Amino acid sequence: MQPKEIHQQIPPQTTPQQMKTIIFIENLDQGISEDYLYRKFKEVGEIQSLKITKDKTTQKSKGQAFITFAHPDSAEEARKKFNNQVFIRNIIRVKQYFNYHNADKKANIFINNLSEDADILELEQEFSRFGTVLSVDIHRDSQGKQLNYGYVQFEKKEDADNLIKRIMNHPMTHKGKLLKLESFKAQSERKVESCSIYLRAFAKPLQQNYFEKEKVVRAIEHGWSLIIKDYFTKHGFQIKDCFVKIDQHTRQPWTMISFETSEQAKYHLDICESQRTHPCINSGAHHALELINKHGPPVNSDASQAFSVAEITQAFKEMAQDHNDTFKGESENFFYNMVYSKNLNPDDRLILVQNIKDDVTKEQILDFLSRFGKVIRLTIRKTKNPRFQVQQCFVHYQTMEDSKRARSEIYDDKNEEISKIKKQIFKDGHVIMNILLSKAMRKEFKEIKKQSQSIFQNPGGRQLLQPPFVGNLQMMPPQMPFPPGQNGMRQIPPRGGRGGPFPMVRPQGMRPPPMNNKPFQPPPNKVVTSQTFIQEFSDYTLIQNRMEEFLKIPQSDQRNVLGNLLFQKVFEVVKDKESTKKVVGMLIDPSQFEIGDILNMFEDSQELQTYIDDGLALIKEETQK
Repeated sequence: MQPKEIHQQIPPQTTPQQMKTIIFIENLDQGISEDYLYRKFKEVGEIQSLKITKDKTTQKSKGQAFITFAHPDSAEEARKKFNNQVFIRNIIRVKQYFNYHNADKKANIFINNLSEDADILELEQEFSRFGTVLSVDIHRDSQGKQLNYGYVQFEKKEDADNLIKRIMNHPMTHKGKLLKLESFKAQSERKVESCSIYLRAFAKPLQQNYFEKEKVVRAIEHGWSLIIKDYFTKHGFQIKDCFVKIDQHTRQPWTMISFETSEQAKYHLDICESQRTHPCINSGAHHALELINKHGPPVNSDASQAFSVAEITQAFKEMAQDHNDTFKGESENFFYNMVYSKNLNPDDRLILVQNIKDDVTKEQILDFLSRFGKVIRLTIRKTKNPRFQVQQCFVHYQTMEDSKRARSEIYDDKNEEISKIKKQIFKDGHVIMNILLSKAMRKEFKEIKKQSQSIFQNPGGRQLLQPPFVGNLQMMPPQMPFPPGQNGMRQIPPRGGRGGPFPMVRPQGMRPPPMNNKPFQPPPNKVVTSQTFIQEFSDYTLIQNRMEEFLKIPQSDQRNVLGNLLFQKVFEVVKDKESTKKVVGMLIDPSQFEIGDILNMFEDSQELQTYIDDGLALIKEETQK
């Protein structure tokens, strides 16, 4: 077999047995071709496929390759023979191929405290005593150096659980090091303990005449650092580090303080929460100058002094006489936080406020939200969808109590004054407030929501849903907003490895505002039926232009109107009236999609095409039963 005949891709779905025939190669030299790899690796057995991965834009090698052998023994021999061997200039790494996405995450174990010369094959052999091992991986840094941690993936969760139980009484060692093993945890489940706190804007802005003098600024930063360290030393707290800088935009100081334990960090964060300041930042310029005289100035990277005491003494004396002395630590926008990973830990003080009227100003919102607590920062923005823009804001309260009070009292309809203001600021007087989730949590929440809205998900079985209007309501041919043949739809190729028929969840704020509980008010003496609404909103552009009015009609009629408009779009793809009725029935089913999701189908033709494909697949499956 020639190498040109084996360029096929790895199958998207591979069984554990099939994976044993595939190897994954890393750190290949750019000059290595598929012919070169073929000649090298055919020595250990028959090759069925070989592929070097390339950048889609440049078509250059990414330094990685997949090789599938006819037999698992050949793949194992390739790993033993070629792993850590030099190919041209680089030391390559040869691993068993492993499709992590298809594996049971609960059968994954985190390995810590590995030695520098830990051997993957030896580890794999050791772990195989406890069950079928799919993969062992040791992480490396950007230079390719092996790190002291990695993962072992078992085929079954039971095997992983048994290993964790066993090491409690019989610890494992490798290369003279005691291994530390932990069961896999999702990012949001990992307990992230921080030993550092972050204090921002803890003093008034530095006066411009001082801010323009580089050495004075450096002296003030150093003075603050000494004051903070001196406070904690006197009160019996050992801090590992304290770093202070003056912000170039606000001219206010911020600091990062690292403690010995996370409990100490939390203790001092609680002080900030209760006092809206911290005693370590309440001092004066005289005390700062005394400490600088005592400990001396800091040094630069070339070992020279950053400044001399004589150069900054006059400025510090002037500051001490000024009621705006920065070392007093007084601030209107003091902010504090634990130093966590932004991807994992949400801040309950950061709130997303939605459903704001388009003509409301930032000042109006700030004035209203400041009723409930100290607002540190407020940012207004509109959603990106040009056809369906919604104004929203991010508000950062100073303390947790401020945030809790806002999220509680703002929904109190018994307070007439607040209710009156809400009607002026929010559409239909309805406010939507949510804590802004961290990046990882938002991702997990989207996945959960996708699954909950799958059109395959039907608790009562896979019974096909019929549109509620079919049979008792005649379809009206809608006037499409696009000329024939230019309806915004485009044919989507088969989705291949797509992981299920899940709706594409839009970012927060993209969903239209909730409906008003008051029913739609028809003209006097006019009988309103679903047919009336279908005639009223016979074109999607009419819905766009009259969105607030549309959202006030009964929800069942909203679905009928949207179903009527969807019918033509779906029929142009399906070409069969009965199948179109069934697909549209699924799309407007209240147990599967909210009104906002249906509206987005008109904005995203690819998403609609996906649902049509999934619906047709379900219909075909049902007819074959």
